[in-house]
Amino acid sequence: MAIGAATAACIALLILTFSAWVFVLILGRNRMFKGTAVERAHAFLYDRLPTAVEAWVERVGAVRWAVRRAEAVWMALFGRRNPLFQILAVVLYWAGIAVFVFQAAPMIPNRYVGRWQWAPILLTLATNIASYVLACATSPGIVDPSNEDAACRVFPYDNLLYYADRRCRTCHTRKPARSKHCSVCGRCVQMMDHHCIWLNTCVGLHNVRWFLLFLASFSAVCIYGSYLFATVVLEMRLVLGLDRLLVWNDEQQRMEPLSFKSSLLYLLDDSPLLAIVLVLLLVLTPAVVLFCGYQVRISMLGYTNNEESKWLNVAEAIGDQVVYETAAPEGPVYEVIEKDEQPADSRPRRCVGSLAEVKNMYDHGAVGNLALLFFPPKTQPLSPLANDRRKAHQS
Repeated sequence: MAIGAATAACIALLILTFSAWVFVLILGRNRMFKGTAVERAHAFLYDRLPTAVEAWVERVGAVRWAVRRAEAVWMALFGRRNPLFQILAVVLYWAGIAVFVFQAAPMIPNRYVGRWQWAPILLTLATNIASYVLACATSPGIVDPSNEDAACRVFPYDNLLYYADRRCRTCHTRKPARSKHCSVCGRCVQMMDHHCIWLNTCVGLHNVRWFLLFLASFSAVCIYGSYLFATVVLEMRLVLGLDRLLVWNDEQQRMEPLSFKSSLLYLLDDSPLLAIVLVLLLVLTPAVVLFCGYQVRISMLGYTNNEESKWLNVAEAIGDQVVYETAAPEGPVYEVIEKDEQPADSRPRRCVGSLAEVKNMYDHGAVGNLALLFFPPKTQPLSPLANDRRKAHQS
């Protein structure tokens, strides 16, 4: 048998290792894990280890040349917009759909899945595909001279994370609060969350709703797909009679029923495409569900991936005792006052002792935050046709 117990154990170890790496990658710098083993693992993998490798590389000329070439390839793949990963994602997705249609679908319904489940299967797939297309095709909220004034009015400046009268050094446009310049796309994006290579675009104010819907539906696809493929394998085991098959045991010198594990390994070896898709689903499911949960959580708390790092900087500034609360007509205002500026600042103020004392002015409660994401304000410039119609109507 080509697939043995050792191979199955290696696959399980690979799944656990990949899931742990994704967990550390996504949540290693999150505030909830500050001072824990997760933060230390993130610091080792993304700070200390790369620094040590870089120091070693600089001492070896041949390796240094190879690394320079690798960096050039890396920049070509990740340093600018590139449809390669988007195409790869689409090809792998539809290849998985093809395996499902031709190898799994004929075994549905079965002893574990009723015919009625075709309705949620098709609905989940349709939602996932539609949300992916919309997330890719919808502008994330590009800031340009035609809409910078409107974009600057969407969110107020808190003078802690974002400051008024700042201009992008690359685009030369005013920087709206919660915006960020994407070096990959070469443009500023409103409420920038991150640049997604699988979408080949940024996730921002105007397409984050479709991105969240895609993550939620893709999590459902992975979980539901793992279940469906597992039921198909179990059904094949019963249909082929492997649950009743007797095999010769050389050690015991007698005929014994084929074990459940051996029957599953035989089926996966006999149907390699089915096995590959099932393993991919098992690897993807924890990573996708974890990232979806994280993305939904920060959305409900009123901040973005980009702002997560900014809040960590604020936490470090609080540790340096340079963050103060000052009074204002609209309520408390938090700002950084450097130590050399503090003697000249005579305003009544209170030194902030912890990040928990700072209120995020962009947090309007879970419902309000989600409502903003799913019903964002109109800040995009009108299309030429719509603009001509508006002028004709006004005249």
